[in-house]
Amino acid sequence: MKTIRPQLAQTGKKPFDHKDWLFELKLDGVRCIAYLDKGTRLQARSGQDITAQFPELWNLHCQVVKPCILDGEIACATFNQMQHRIHKTKALDIRVAAKLYPARFFAFDLLNVSGKSLMPLAQIARKEALRDVMTENPIGLVLPWREREGIALFREVQKHRQEGIMAKLQSAPYIEGKRADWWLKVKNFQEGTFYVCGFTEGEGERATAFGSLILGELRDGKLVYVGNVGSGFDQRQLVELTAYFGSLQGECPFEQADVGRAVKQWTKPVVRCEVRFLEWGKDGKLRFPTFRCLVSH
Repeated sequence: MKTIRPQLAQTGKKPFDHKDWLFELKLDGVRCIAYLDKGTRLQARSGQDITAQFPELWNLHCQVVKPCILDGEIACATFNQMQHRIHKTKALDIRVAAKLYPARFFAFDLLNVSGKSLMPLAQIARKEALRDVMTENPIGLVLPWREREGIALFREVQKHRQEGIMAKLQSAPYIEGKRADWWLKVKNFQEGTFYVCGFTEGEGERATAFGSLILGELRDGKLVYVGNVGSGFDQRQLVELTAYFGSLQGECPFEQADVGRAVKQWTKPVVRCEVRFLEWGKDGKLRFPTFRCLVSH
């Protein structure tokens, strides 16, 4: 089977209702094209073969009634768990991670059946055909959708603090590699990349680690304090990041900074991290920030 470049989405400004559109959850995982015939082959958005990284999905081809190509998302229970999966390369590490942080495949589009392309068909027709081609199985699920009502779905997403929603024009075809305006992603959170400039004292279970990372943003050549991020870390990350940032001791890089709590250590501002947050506060600080991952230069 040929390699398919996935269709991409534009950013939508706000949720909406419309009779010609359908709406589904925006998942927080790894985009994946699944080639299912006599075996399973999984391809990342970049085109990289990631089959070996997800052994729990190797039997995905057994739950389709015909050879087909699916577009979807591989997701764990949380984004942090997925972070422990995507960079593993050794077979033993992959098997252990699969047991600790199992992933599932959520299919949201059907691109090909028995060698025939469905990409010229309307989105809603491909969705309905997807239901017919996949059998029920815990490792691979058809992502539910609803028609017309995007605002109500977005309110549910806000209530449960989920990633956001996707809005898709029902009559639109699938165009490989195109960032299409008939696919819109409406996020519940914003995302940004900030410098780690230090960390605060930890309390309770975090007494030997840190309470939060102190963040800065480069503006007009100067680092400006934008707040702290103290959530989004699992226990393993707390241990690893405490040791890592502890080796980068530095001085306060800000002209003004009231971090609101005791600073355990300032660090050299050479490492950036990705943070998800609700909005910018009137004081210029991030509201409800959550750590996502470190960003490689």
